[in-house]
This record gives sequence, structure tokens and C-alpha cells, in this order.
Amino acid sequence: MCSAMNDPVIIDKVIDRVNPEVFHLQAHGTIWEILCSMRNDKKPIDIVTVTNESEARGGIKTIGGAGYLTEIYTTVSTTANWDHYLEEVEDCAARRRIIEAAKTLQRDCYDKGISAEELQERASKSIISMRSTKAKSHSVKDVLFECITNWENAAQNIEGPKRWESGLEFWDMQTRGMRPQTMHIIAGAAKAGKTTLALQMAANAAIIHKVPVGIISLEMSRYEIVNKISSGMSKIALNDLLDGKLGKQQYIRIQKTVSQIAKAPMQIVDEAAMNVQQFRARARRLVSEHQSKIILLDYAQLVEPSNSKENRERQVAEVSRIGKVIAKELDVCVILLCQLNEDGNVRESRSFYMDCDSTTKIIPSEKEQDVVNLTITHNRHGGTGMIPCIFHRYESRFEEVDFEKKAKEKNS
Repeated sequence: MCSAMNDPVIIDKVIDRVNPEVFHLQAHGTIWEILCSMRNDKKPIDIVTVTNESEARGGIKTIGGAGYLTEIYTTVSTTANWDHYLEEVEDCAARRRIIEAAKTLQRDCYDKGISAEELQERASKSIISMRSTKAKSHSVKDVLFECITNWENAAQNIEGPKRWESGLEFWDMQTRGMRPQTMHIIAGAAKAGKTTLALQMAANAAIIHKVPVGIISLEMSRYEIVNKISSGMSKIALNDLLDGKLGKQQYIRIQKTVSQIAKAPMQIVDEAAMNVQQFRARARRLVSEHQSKIILLDYAQLVEPSNSKENRERQVAEVSRIGKVIAKELDVCVILLCQLNEDGNVRESRSFYMDCDSTTKIIPSEKEQDVVNLTITHNRHGGTGMIPCIFHRYESRFEEVDFEKKAKEKNS
């Protein structure tokens, strides 16, 4: 406060980090509002002008009078350490918020009308809301140098920004793979294989690359999920696996697969119903307790909205928005499974297209049986197009196929 009154330029440097609420005394918050208002109106700021402005607003007494303003103005001998003073103010403000949040949560804990799960959600929200962004601008020159470093690393095959491979080579090339703070949509009609595709992608990251994965399923049980992953990884028909009809070579393959899956950092949450707040809470828990880097939700339209009175499109849009918020807030990659309607569009909401980083639709081929096109219709980080795949439906897996290359090999 003293530094800002002595050097008004400091107000411009801290105005996005300081508001009246960070001050313990209401009088200090009022003075800060006056300083900001005068700065915005391009009025000169010193002890005399601030005193006159306070009197003109009729609030000189509420801030302690002219004598108290003078005392603040002369508190420090130099403004050179303003950034240190700012850190002290923010530190004290953060501690007060934590104390107030703890008091509120303690009081709510004695209210039997509030479920334990809702209390956990409130606690999580309180902690997240306390995070200080301390936003600042970045010189384009500095950002450019960081980008150049990433380009050079990529050219030399040096590991750059985090990206986790799905096991689908062409999909990874187009979308730049699964990366933190991104959200990808896997969409398809009923029984088109969207769950199989998403599980294959997530399992590849977890089993092959040891990336922690969290799967939230509202449609399939945890047993069905593990069965599908096991079938796809071992290339054994799911029915044969469940019926115990395995030959010698299949036994060898499934034993190897079981060993790999058992070591994979994967967590499964299977529930019959879940609302938006619970989805967010589950994702936070997967990240905090198991360090999950990829969160898969099967599937978006089954998540219950927070407001059942809104129209269906807005309800589903809320799920889409929360998915993107989770990706950025928790620094994870979110994969949302969605159903397509008869027109080939994501059912019930267009907001998925606006929120996601990529949308991949599973479109069956009209010419060849068991062939599908993974059609990337929206992609913020690359091109769109179709990726031909064979859907091994009974083995719960997709296989990318370059049909032109196969044709050339056959003719040569």
C-alpha cells in the first residue's frame, strides 16, 4: 500500500494479483480501491491527492482519517522491495482463507444432512480455489526460444513435451498423441467399438509405457473392462477366454498378457450413476492418490447434470466443459466417449466439438466387412482425415491398416 502510494506505477504491476479481499483490515481494502480508481482515471497519486479523494468520497473517517493515511504513506523508506511486501500480503491472505475454509468445513461436518462425499467435494473445491495463479505476461521472444528448443529436440529424437502414445501410429501422428491438458472425444454409434478403441489406447499407454491411467466407467463393470483389455492384448477371442476354450499357444499368450496387465498402473472406477460433481471428484482422487495422467470416461452422456431442469443439450454441454476443466486443472489428458446419433453427429450436444482437442468418429466401411474408418473430424493440433482399421470385434481390438501399401506388396 505504502509503495503503491509512493510509486503509482506499482499499481499496474500488481493490480491483477491484488484486490480488496487480500487485506486483513477493511480500511486497507477501501484505500486500495481508491488508489486503483485514481490510477484508472489517470489522476496524480500522493498523500495529498489520496486524502482529498477519500474526503470527496465521504469515507475519510472509515479509513482512519488523514492521520492514518499519512502513517501508511511513511511506513517504508523505499519502494524498491515492493515485490517482497506483495509476497507477504499474499501469504497472510492465503493463510486466512485456509483458516476460514477449515472453519466452514468443520461446521459442515456436523451437519448430517450433508453426505460425506459432498463434504469431500467441497473440501476439494476449497483447496483448488485457494491456488494463486500469479498470472504474468510472457515475452514472445522467451516463448519462441522454448519452442525452438522443442523443435530441435524433436529433430534429434530427444524427448520433448510429454505425450503418451495410443499404439495407433497414424492417430498419434495426426493428434500429436495424448498430452497433458488436452481432451479427446472418441465417438461412435451403439456397438461401434468406441469403448474397445478407447480402452486399447489407454491400455497401451499404461501397459507398454507405464503411464498411470484412471478409467471411470458408467456402462461396463470392472470385470468387463479387464476382460476386454485381456482379449485385445492377447489377441484371443473374448468368448474363448470366458469359456475356457484355449489351446496351448493361447495359454502361453494369455499368461504373458496377465503378467503385463498386473504390472500396469491402471485404476478402474465402475459406478451405475454419477453426476458432474462426482465425476470431477473422482478425477481429482485418481490424480491425487494414484498420479493418473490419463482419465477415461465411459461415457459422457451417462453423467447426470447438476441442474435437471435445463434442456438436455445444456446438460450434456456441462459434462463436456467439466471434462476440459479437469484436463487443464489437473494437468491430465481426458478421453471422453460419446455416442453418435443417426445423422453421425455427437448425440445431444455440439459443445464437445468446441471444447475438445480432437474428435474421432468410428465409421463402418460401406465396402468391406469388419473395416472401419477412424475419422478425425476436429483436430486443433493437426489435420483431419480417415484412418482405415480392421475391427477385430471378437478379439476386442483395432488394427491400423495401410491398404494401399498392402495392395502394392501383393502386386509386386
